[in-house]
Amino acid sequence: PAPPASATHHRMPGFFATLKGALSDIPSSEPVVDELGWVSDFNDRVRRIRAIIDEARPRVSRLVERIVSAAPDEPITAAQVRAWREAVNEQVRRDAGFAYEGYVRLKLASVRAFVSNLIATLRGVPLQSPLARTIAEVIDAWAAQSGAAFAPVDGEMANLERRPGEQSAPAWVKFLLTFDLDYRRRRLHFLIEGQNRLYDVFGQGGVAGFDRTVVDRLKRVFYEKLDVLNRHEQAATFSRATVGLAERLFPSAPSARDARDLGRHARLFVQRHGRRIDRLIAALAAEIDLDASTDEIDRLLAAMDPAQWHPAARREVLVNYLGFPFWDVLTFPVMTWREIGEFNEVLVDRISPVDAHTLGAFSGPGSLMGAAFGHFADFFSRAFREKDYLLGRLHGLDRLIDIVCDAAELDPELGDVDILALKKRAFARILDAEEPHLPHSAALIAALRRCVADLGTGGATAA
Repeated sequence: PAPPASATHHRMPGFFATLKGALSDIPSSEPVVDELGWVSDFNDRVRRIRAIIDEARPRVSRLVERIVSAAPDEPITAAQVRAWREAVNEQVRRDAGFAYEGYVRLKLASVRAFVSNLIATLRGVPLQSPLARTIAEVIDAWAAQSGAAFAPVDGEMANLERRPGEQSAPAWVKFLLTFDLDYRRRRLHFLIEGQNRLYDVFGQGGVAGFDRTVVDRLKRVFYEKLDVLNRHEQAATFSRATVGLAERLFPSAPSARDARDLGRHARLFVQRHGRRIDRLIAALAAEIDLDASTDEIDRLLAAMDPAQWHPAARREVLVNYLGFPFWDVLTFPVMTWREIGEFNEVLVDRISPVDAHTLGAFSGPGSLMGAAFGHFADFFSRAFREKDYLLGRLHGLDRLIDIVCDAAELDPELGDVDILALKKRAFARILDAEEPHLPHSAALIAALRRCVADLGTGGATAA
């Protein structure tokens, strides 16, 4: 789309204006290299995080096994899972030492950002708007004045897996436990990644007693729980009463005078409206109810039937869940707050005529008319444009089927799926759909139909 400030032309462009646009303006508006650079940087971070997790896995497994008292094939209860989870977090707190303080400070900062963004969402304003910025400053000031900012007592750190009301803890601990939704999401993503790892470790090796269906079911439930957490960032999830609290507390953006010193404005705002902020925070906490979400996961994992689960696979799921605090302490400080997800690299597949080979002489960049004259030749002929459009659809389909089959690790020589027959049916569908709309391409479509019919017979090379 053109920038808002650019001029709008209503005349038919002339020859030289079109030529200039094709050779200079259009290429400058295709910054795909920037996106590929971002993907490369992202994949570097993913590889570092995965390396940290994989290197720590043996030690984390040993630490968890020392705490978990049940054998891999014994039934367990949700109360046991919860007790183990709290014990592991206590061990993490002791082992991490001084680094744990930095980890907790980062978590608190992310929680304050979550709460302020949530209130901005309830108000229906963009997260980069002046009002959203004001809300963030107010929440930071409220945290500092109410004790919800980090302040260790006598060098001791509270257990971050216990319920807020079950321990004598400062206000910042209860605030963190109440709103650390991102921690729960990271843990669920980690568990989902662990399910994928089970397929690799046990499924490919053909381990006796390993049932993929029970892994599938548990993975599906993890995604459902993740969806529930994600909905807590949507205004529609909250009651009209809670939305009304946010609207009355933050009716409009600050004045120009207040915006010049938002820090001072936020401090004064908290002094005047501290109790109303408390009520809004309490209402949000009650509707999010993270304790219930954690209890559901405890019960879900306790319900893994030893008769259905391979003992080693069941043990792996429990280690991933109970040991997650170890990995989170290691990885969260090197992640951005919103870099939450499964630790998978972004893979890039090119959809290009260079890689489409099925259609013989109709394959490759040499089959395209528009490649001539600096990739500008299609502008001179409707027939050229029709041909390249149609071949573009066919080449794209060819590549998409190859990409999917490659991802599914289908080997054409094994004959599990007749990939060529699949492509032939798909090519025919495209030709049937496009023929009425391409009046200058009757001979081309007839030649393509002959080419498709000859696929697999050694006769698909003549254009």
